[in-house]
Amino acid sequence: MCYSPLVREHFDRPRQLGPPRGPGPVARGLSGSPAEGARILIEARVVGGRLEEVTFRALGCPWVIAGCSLAAERLVGAPVAALAGFDPAALAAELDLPVERLGRLLILQDALRNCLADWDTTQPATPR
Repeated sequence: MCYSPLVREHFDRPRQLGPPRGPGPVARGLSGSPAEGARILIEARVVGGRLEEVTFRALGCPWVIAGCSLAAERLVGAPVAALAGFDPAALAAELDLPVERLGRLLILQDALRNCLADWDTTQPATPR
């Protein structure tokens, strides 16, 4: 496979990898399975309605790792509701993702939405 420089950069040096390090409540979103070729856990620490820290752990191809790294990095500082606004098609274009691999970013989209749902369920009094 031929990977773009952006994919190689984020695969070789993923940002936001691992569990959240800061204090405070954390929302979690899990999606995918080994049978689907990717499994992604997104964790977000929210302070004052904003994503203070967004981390991930993932099993999958370089596009999965790079997509998670890029998305998590960009979500830091955004409102919690931004977890629902992830655009897999835009990220696919940026990563030069082959069309047959788009499903990998849909798994990431599900993990982000599941993270938001977890936050809404566990922290209902916290503003979005």
